Amino acid sequence: MNKYYDTLKKGNLFHNFNDIELDDILKCIRAEIKNVKKNEVILFTGDKPLYIGIVLTGQLHVIREDYNGNSSLIATIMPGEEFAEAMCCADIAESPVTVKAERESTFLLLNFSRLLCSCSKACSFHTKLIENMLKLIARKNIILQNRMEIISVKSVREKVMLYLEALAIKQGRKVTIPFNREKMADYLCVDRSALSHELMKMKKDGLIEYKKNSFNLKI
Repeated sequence: MNKYYDTLKKGNLFHNFNDIELDDILKCIRAEIKNVKKNEVILFTGDKPLYIGIVLTGQLHVIREDYNGNSSLIATIMPGEEFAEAMCCADIAESPVTVKAERESTFLLLNFSRLLCSCSKACSFHTKLIENMLKLIARKNIILQNRMEIISVKSVREKVMLYLEALAIKQGRKVTIPFNREKMADYLCVDRSALSHELMKMKKDGLIEYKKNSFNLKI
């Protein structure tokens, strides 16, 4: 498991943990590594979330499905990022979303009830872990608010710019998105053809340069 420590330390939950602390806390909470194949479902809509996951390799998608069978992409979970933490903290009975592997992936599974229960060996680490958890949920809430803002605007161009500018805060003017065009359109709640057309217009207008999922903001 220690080959994934660098990935874990880059994430939010184990921020400021050293390798020795990671050894102790992961053993204490009996963390498990799971491997999934492409399109394999990790959490179904309607299941009770009991575990927090951290992606180690690959990519997961968080999907919301309606009664008619239509689905929309809510989030993409990349290596070092967590999923299901807010649902576990809220102790909801049924997950409103499905978590699915977009490609072959590996993730760390953390039992939420053990994470909250301190022990004589690693109680100080539990305190740090819970503090990081609170910060993580706060950051996720800000991200959710940002997506709601993106969805609320009518213009495809505004949606694209709001999305890229949010990524630029962390990545700089050159950003890489975790989507192909179809998934990007789904995430932004726009038609794929309309998105492709608007991206070409934005490039012509000197707002962006792009190649596949790499974008360079020019303003």
